[in-house]
Amino acid sequence: MSVCALALACATAANATTFPIGTIPNFYITSGTPFSNSITANFGNGFNTQVNFDDSFTFTIPTKDGLGSGSISTSFSSPGNHLVINQLWVNGTLYTVPTTSSGQSLTLNGVPITHGVLNTIRVVGVSGPEGGSYAGTATFAATAVPEAGTWAMMLGGFGLMGMVMRRRQAKLAYAA
Repeated sequence: MSVCALALACATAANATTFPIGTIPNFYITSGTPFSNSITANFGNGFNTQVNFDDSFTFTIPTKDGLGSGSISTSFSSPGNHLVINQLWVNGTLYTVPTTSSGQSLTLNGVPITHGVLNTIRVVGVSGPEGGSYAGTATFAATAVPEAGTWAMMLGGFGLMGMVMRRRQAKLAYAA
């Protein structure tokens, strides 16, 4: 049996934990409110012993759909505190968190976030014999949807541009 397999076999059963937004210190807003067009939140967890973990961070955006971005990282300061993220899921999409000799790090951009439903960031992994921790930041920006008056002005502008181009072409054809 390899050392990694032995370490996984000796680890305690997976701790499945859900942290809704506002769970301090695990998942909390640092900028904005749930009704803001832009929201930033910190999330993470730490362990004092070796443990398999399965953490879910849940939130609902009440006003508009938008795009999310964020980052997650771990750092290894000794062999005993190697916390490894095996799976990172955002709203059902699996992402791979690259590993280096000093830790793990991943940055995501353009992740669709839907309003009125439960959105989830799920982190699955194992901490070393001395424990370990991971930390992340998530940012949400509402997608701007033009109002009816803005759409009308845009369509009118396109029509006017088309009319000018058509007249210019007719004028050039007549001059030739």
